[in-house]
Amino acid sequence: MRKVIPIACLLLSVSAGAQDEFDELEMEMFFAPAETVTSATRHAQPLELSPSAVTVLTREDIEASGARTLPEALRQVPNMDIGLVSPLWYEVGVRGDTSMNSDTMLLLVDGRDVTMELFGFPSWTTNSFSMDDVERIEVIRGPGSALYGANAYAGVVHVITREPGTGPRAQASLRGGEQGFFETTGRASLALEPLAVSASFGYQNTDFWTDRDNRAGEILRGRLDAKLDLGDDLQLRVDAGASSSSGRFFTYVGPVELNELMVAYGRVRFHYKDLMVQALYDRMNMEADVDLGLNYLGLEIGRLPLLVGSVDKTVLQVNHGLELPFNRLAYGAEHIFNHYHSKVFIDPDHYEHRFGVFLQDEVDLAAIIDRLFEAGAPPLFLTVGLRFDIDYMTDSTLSELSPRASIVCKPFEGQSLRFGYAHAFFKPTFFQKSLNLHLNSEFGFDSLDLRSPEVDNKTIDSVELGYSGSFFDGRLVVRMALAYTWYRNLIHFKFDADEMGYKQIGSFVIPDLSSGEGIGHYNTTYGKNGHSVDLEVIARPTERSRIFVSAGYRQVFLSHNKRYNDDEPVWSVSAGADISSAAGWEASLRAHFVDTYYRNIFNPESLLQERLESYLPASWFLNARLAWRISEKPYAASAGIEAFNLLNNRFRELVGRTVENGVDIGGEVLGRRIVVFVKGEM
Repeated sequence: MRKVIPIACLLLSVSAGAQDEFDELEMEMFFAPAETVTSATRHAQPLELSPSAVTVLTREDIEASGARTLPEALRQVPNMDIGLVSPLWYEVGVRGDTSMNSDTMLLLVDGRDVTMELFGFPSWTTNSFSMDDVERIEVIRGPGSALYGANAYAGVVHVITREPGTGPRAQASLRGGEQGFFETTGRASLALEPLAVSASFGYQNTDFWTDRDNRAGEILRGRLDAKLDLGDDLQLRVDAGASSSSGRFFTYVGPVELNELMVAYGRVRFHYKDLMVQALYDRMNMEADVDLGLNYLGLEIGRLPLLVGSVDKTVLQVNHGLELPFNRLAYGAEHIFNHYHSKVFIDPDHYEHRFGVFLQDEVDLAAIIDRLFEAGAPPLFLTVGLRFDIDYMTDSTLSELSPRASIVCKPFEGQSLRFGYAHAFFKPTFFQKSLNLHLNSEFGFDSLDLRSPEVDNKTIDSVELGYSGSFFDGRLVVRMALAYTWYRNLIHFKFDADEMGYKQIGSFVIPDLSSGEGIGHYNTTYGKNGHSVDLEVIARPTERSRIFVSAGYRQVFLSHNKRYNDDEPVWSVSAGADISSAAGWEASLRAHFVDTYYRNIFNPESLLQERLESYLPASWFLNARLAWRISEKPYAASAGIEAFNLLNNRFRELVGRTVENGVDIGGEVLGRRIVVFVKGEM
């Protein structure tokens, strides 16, 4: 297969030479210029020549969707898995190894990794930016560790915010309505050459007014961003932000009262031509009450105390690009240092050092062919890359090599074909490697030992064939990707009664949870493999209308047995339409459908009982937005109504039973939201 693709591209180049016979004016009217992306190679390039499958959500897309959280906006990405647990907790994945491959996506904000290192995954809602700050979102569907290292396992979501000095000088919005939802945001931007500054704030409150289902969330956020142009292609960027969150919700281990989740960061970046150097400091403080008792034979043998902890994260990163006659080199290095501190860990201080270096080469094969044979070959690019990561955590060391290779050809104007391979990994979380909790217990032990220092990275390998086509002067765009994926070294939680130590307490014999025997995490000896299909179709029938359809299909197989029958196919469809009028009206409609999918549901009453396995039936979501531009420049204002999840399927109704304190993840128990909004800018 590796030989077939480049040969096919070269054969197509012969017919491509005949394209000169077409009238150039007709070609310009028929095909559209390429959209530009930066995340797939760390520099700007046409989307159709990207070595990875990329979906771009523009400012226009985000505004029309009415999304007030990042996961809501991501629903229209093909094969994307979005699960709402609470206003503060979403699970996000793509092309999952089950159907909800939870939090195996790397989240970047302006190139900053926002992983919450204590948990090993990002917060998708409690960041320092609001959706009004976002300029565009680039989503890499498929492994991304060759560029971004740990946790770019299933893909990468890169949020790019508005530049300082761009957009309206001042902007504010107010939203409120059903289910206790209230939000206010504001942004100011000022350009004073050579300095540009922007500042924004946001406040969001969900379900505190109605207390429905005992789930609530409150987020306060703010950020500053400054850019100083020093001349001679030298630029200094300084940005800082913070968010404070609190709320209550249920999880599969029990109800949680989040008293505080504070995240703050500061960053300095230098840009000189293709060189970028950045230094980052990030701090997270958390205080949470998990109402979890450890039960055995109906007897509570231990209870988790108040979880209080913090993580200090320091990052140093250097990236550089080098233009050569027939290729472009990109290379860089980073060091991440994490200091974990908590009053509930037996050892309150843990340290982690992560080092990563990468090299990527993009070769212009068409230019080489032209130089050697004067053949007039169409665009033909080969991208190869390799990254090495090593992780030093308390009691353990992990390392990983992440290669990638891709070839992209453009046989006709507006059409491209891509074939690629990539390897990625997901590093074990702090909890899986090092967690040893103090317990409140009256039975002679004081800890729950979940440490598994020997657990290794889980890995993924994927081969992918992609197509991109643009027709009718860009009024119709079609993109498709077919991928086959292998999942290896998967991490599971185990409880083995035969390997547990036990204590005699009166007439009871209870597990000795502090022994570390028979409980913890391990890497499975089996794996999974599966295939997926992504499809995107975007049409603009008129200048004031837009229609899109995105669809995903996947099927994943266990390699060892069929106990859970997880070879059931899963497919999803998102469709939408946007239209505006000269009179100032704007209307948008979004529909999302997810077919039957597989999901683990844990018994929340005990960690020592076997988990339940279940399939969730199909789920429908319907969102609508209607807005009216009240006034135009210089003082623009608009108002309208937004409705999310009008069909309002509920998890308990879908499953057909009630799991007390269970995870409401399939039916969006908090999903329905009907609000009115008003927005002004100048």
